[in-house]
Amino acid sequence: MVRIPFLIICSCFIAASLMKCNPIQKFHDDLPKEFEQYVSMDSSQNIHGRNVKMTLAFQSTEDIQSFITSDNQVIIYTISSVKENSFYKISPAGEIIDSLKLHIKPVHIVFVKGFIIDIKNQQYYTWGFDGNKKPIKMILQNTGLDWDIKKQREQISAIQEAPFAYMHYGIADPAPQKTSTDEIQAVPSMKNISIINYFLNKTGYQFSTTLDVSEKFGYPYSAALLLNNLFKRTNTDVAGDIEIIQSPFIKYRHFQKLTYEKVYFAGPGGNAGGYTKKLYHGILYTDVIFRNDTLRFKESMYLDEKDQPSQVTIDGKTLGLLIKRTVRPTTLIDAYMYYTNPSLDYALFSTDDRKVYMIK
Repeated sequence: MVRIPFLIICSCFIAASLMKCNPIQKFHDDLPKEFEQYVSMDSSQNIHGRNVKMTLAFQSTEDIQSFITSDNQVIIYTISSVKENSFYKISPAGEIIDSLKLHIKPVHIVFVKGFIIDIKNQQYYTWGFDGNKKPIKMILQNTGLDWDIKKQREQISAIQEAPFAYMHYGIADPAPQKTSTDEIQAVPSMKNISIINYFLNKTGYQFSTTLDVSEKFGYPYSAALLLNNLFKRTNTDVAGDIEIIQSPFIKYRHFQKLTYEKVYFAGPGGNAGGYTKKLYHGILYTDVIFRNDTLRFKESMYLDEKDQPSQVTIDGKTLGLLIKRTVRPTTLIDAYMYYTNPSLDYALFSTDDRKVYMIK
């Protein structure tokens, strides 16, 4: 069966907020005894197995980013407020061994391949690699936009040899110039400029150019570059070019239908009004395996069997569209997420993009 990309569905729902629900029909859906002892993730932050425990380790107001270094230290990036960026370093043993907090608007921070770039202040941090918490000024190139076209093109070719390059945009705002009679001339028109941030031998550079470099460093290059997520990968066959990596250590076991409800969603604003959908309210039962242990838990969900399916399958059958049963914001579930590797003594697990659990 062809699975229509889940991100297409997100565009229809993501701006909506769950407002109210009216039960229409109750189900007598008997729960098999094997699921009676499953722990609710809606009310507990700790799930215990025989010898391991899953604990909520990180939460964020925005999507959490993650990256693993060459020595298997995992970097977690969370945002806790409008001006607080928190970075945490996890050892292979599963211990938080260091952290870095930057008090600046997240829109000015770029986390790329372990480097932290403060594009507003033209500086960067190598903390993810060497623990240095002091900012380092980037080496600026062609800030006066006085390089000729040949020299700019040569530099762009050289930048393409760097491991990566992140581009953002700026505006050159020329100052008014005086004539010989001290009269103010008209201000030259502003120019859009491309600013390329790149690294060579862990030294950061920032090159400004008026040439069009969007084909070399624009989307989808930047989308793949900024995917700092151990749970996901790029896939040009799906909408948004990003998909969750399915894990064999996650076993969806059962969905218990409780009620069939009429659910009202508020629109995103403007001329977009609210709408009503009929959804099943129920509980999803899941097993997560870590080494030779199994964690068993459940989570309250809405299910839309008439919409396009997520990656969640039970006994080889897809369920439909799953929505977390929360008031706001609406959270869609394409799949749960899991990451580990043989060099780690722990695993990371996530139910949505703004929470990360640790299993050890």
